[in-house]
Amino acid sequence: METTTLLPLPVLGAALRPAPVAAAPVAIPTLQPTVLASALKKKLLSALFALVEAGWLLRLLRRPARVRQALAQLKVQRRQYFGEFVPRKVACVAGRYYRGYHSPGWPSAAYTSYIATALNRIVTFRPDKNTLNMVFLAITKKCPLACEHCFEWEALNQKEVLTRADLHVLVARFQQQNVTQIFFSGGEPMLRVDDLLEVIPAARPGTDFWVITSGFNFTRDNAHKLKQAGLTGVSISLDHHLPEEHNRFRGSAKAFENAIQAATYAQEVGLVVNLAVCVTREFTTAANLLQYAQLARQLGVAFIQLLEPRAVGHYAAQDVALSQTQVAVLDAFYETLNFNPTYHDWPLVTYYGYHQRRLGCSGAADRFLYVDTDGDLHACPFCQKKSGSALCDSLDEGLAQVRTNGCQLFHPSSI
Repeated sequence: METTTLLPLPVLGAALRPAPVAAAPVAIPTLQPTVLASALKKKLLSALFALVEAGWLLRLLRRPARVRQALAQLKVQRRQYFGEFVPRKVACVAGRYYRGYHSPGWPSAAYTSYIATALNRIVTFRPDKNTLNMVFLAITKKCPLACEHCFEWEALNQKEVLTRADLHVLVARFQQQNVTQIFFSGGEPMLRVDDLLEVIPAARPGTDFWVITSGFNFTRDNAHKLKQAGLTGVSISLDHHLPEEHNRFRGSAKAFENAIQAATYAQEVGLVVNLAVCVTREFTTAANLLQYAQLARQLGVAFIQLLEPRAVGHYAAQDVALSQTQVAVLDAFYETLNFNPTYHDWPLVTYYGYHQRRLGCSGAADRFLYVDTDGDLHACPFCQKKSGSALCDSLDEGLAQVRTNGCQLFHPSSI
């Protein structure tokens, strides 16, 4: 395994901000890429995906008129979502193919369920009205870090509420809603790795499970055990390509090292890897984004996720919103990395803000929602308004209330 050494670099304007946490040089491995480079293979896969989805259209909708209706509507929605761009990138991990971070890989029961829910939104063929695809489930208040942007800051390191039995119940209840992706978060969910090793294999097929982690306690042994238990992927918080800047942001001298180590171990055992970066005002430049993408490419990850800062949690009452110019920089990065042929084998970029501003928000129990460390329902991690409990109340009533409360920043999704 080839490695390079990423050395700390001077930080401009350091006197105006908290001093970076000192970091020793960190060896960055060059790992096997997961995004396909072959144009021919991508064309063949695109045709195969079309064939598979057409088969499910026929199987689920049955009548030709309904199939034609669904195909026409799907074409319109894809045009609305991608505009003039044609998505071609595909990541392959452990025999499954992924076209997006927020959709399951094919082939799998989760992918089949995802397609069925998407079709049912367009042409109703089953009695339930479930549209929920993803749940972000915070399973612990504990965390060894002190992150600058933490949205659970007020709950951090308080007494735990959710038991292992509660986690089993929550997973089962959301699986009854045909949820196809559950992301375990916190706090630091790897502090409850023993519970995850019990909860994940007990779930029925049809849901992909992810862990959102800083890399803390993501050892080689834990990575192997989680893969064996049925974990699909890991989203690793990495907020800068410079070790000292990431460590400052996370309040730990080992944060960068832990994140790189987690990506390495996840790749070794066949987990899908997403790198999530909070794109603050200080970070958001074209140069930083490109250097970050180069690091992600070297690590062979499938996805990069751009998360805009919001004035909640540790950022409460602070002016952290990006300028229109900075949003334009992020838009350009998203479009370039995903659709410019020069970057055909670089990681896929997920930037939900890009679509929120154009189409509205799919949170608030439309396509996703957030369950906090008390088991309470929210529109998303950044729109924290409790709408009942996922444990104690009628889940259907709770989901209806989340939809009523809606997103605080964007109108409901138009697709």
